Amino acid sequence: MLVNESKLQGVNVKDLFTRMVSEVPWANLKAYVQTNAQLLKMATIGGHRLEPKHRDRVDKLILREAEKGNFAQTATNGVFAAWYPVHAELHQKLEDYFHSEAYTQYRQDNSLGDDDYVLSDEKFAEFFNLDHLPEWRVLLCFSPLKFSDAQADRILDDSQGNSLLLERIKTLEERNATLEKREQQLAAEADRLRDGQQQSQGDALESRKALRQMRADLDAANVRLERALAEGRKLKEQLDAAVGDQQSSEQTIRQKFTAESSRLQKEIDRLQRDLSAWQSKYEEQRLQNKDLEAGIQEARREVSRHEVIATQAQAQAKRLSGFADLILQRIDWPKVGAAMKLTPRMRLQFNSLIRKLSYETDRSLTIEGTLAEFWDSLVAPERELIKNIAQSNSLEVMNGDVDAYWMGLTDAFGDVQISLEARGVLLKMLHEIFYQVIDMEDLKEAVIPQSKEKA
Repeated sequence: MLVNESKLQGVNVKDLFTRMVSEVPWANLKAYVQTNAQLLKMATIGGHRLEPKHRDRVDKLILREAEKGNFAQTATNGVFAAWYPVHAELHQKLEDYFHSEAYTQYRQDNSLGDDDYVLSDEKFAEFFNLDHLPEWRVLLCFSPLKFSDAQADRILDDSQGNSLLLERIKTLEERNATLEKREQQLAAEADRLRDGQQQSQGDALESRKALRQMRADLDAANVRLERALAEGRKLKEQLDAAVGDQQSSEQTIRQKFTAESSRLQKEIDRLQRDLSAWQSKYEEQRLQNKDLEAGIQEARREVSRHEVIATQAQAQAKRLSGFADLILQRIDWPKVGAAMKLTPRMRLQFNSLIRKLSYETDRSLTIEGTLAEFWDSLVAPERELIKNIAQSNSLEVMNGDVDAYWMGLTDAFGDVQISLEARGVLLKMLHEIFYQVIDMEDLKEAVIPQSKEKA
């Protein structure tokens, strides 16, 4: 492995160092000088300042100090440290590799120290580029990297640079031919432009006139713009006032909304309590209804039982009613009427009953129909009179004459009194008839002869 302090035949170290110093930016070079007390003293002696215009002098001082140290690494490391980051592409590739896990493993495999920086032949072939040949020569001479003899020979081989130079010369010749063609095209274009220049001058005169008109229009537009801006400011003030009113209205609406929300929430809470109460009542009522349904079922069974009893009672009543009919058939009704000494009106009603009893279609007397109808005819006037008396307040108004209304009820009072007397007599008669002791054999023959049918 070649150490960089070893002999490098055919390399002008001074020229390389001068090139390296010239490529360092002034800011970096100034910082390097300021950190080197001896160099700073020499650069500022005589009142000189570290300024870009004195760079040539500073470069010479740095070169002289390096020559004194025979261009050893101790004399050139500071300049190299300032130059190295300037070449960003090469710097980035090398730094990424030397700080990678792959290089750590390579260093362990080859028993290299922590301060040893070596490129394997594969990595050297990957990173080396003839376009950066001067930079690689600076690395060979002034960097802490250690190169193999083969790597150093490749870096110092000028023939590579000559081949590259020939390729570049060929490329430049091709570009030169292209540029000559382009120059001819541009010359023709220039002639055409000169021909059109005169026409353009006339157009320029018209353009200046148009420009003056446009400036006048622009001034007028600026005046209109100022007016529009003033109007805009006025509208903005109105808008700000409207926004203030809107915010005030929104605040009022929010307060009302909050109050209404609170009221509605209280109402909802009240309704919730009512709902809970009604749900409790509903449950109670449901339980009561369940009990009532059971009672209804029991009542229905009881009704069914009573219906059976009622049916039996009706059959018994029907059988017993025949007994009353037989009794009525034995009554001599005309003789009864004569014995009752009735008033003329009562006699008229009694005779209507007798005729109905005597002239039934089937020529028979029944207590079920005829007696009940006769009794209802006696009760009907009484009901009507009581109704007229109960509703007299409204009926008096409807009639329009109070005296006439009550005079119209005079006959009704008389009729009711007669019907009351008739019912009393009839009840007394029926009581006497039905409480006699009569044998069923005596009822087989009717006392009243059957009426003859009309021819």
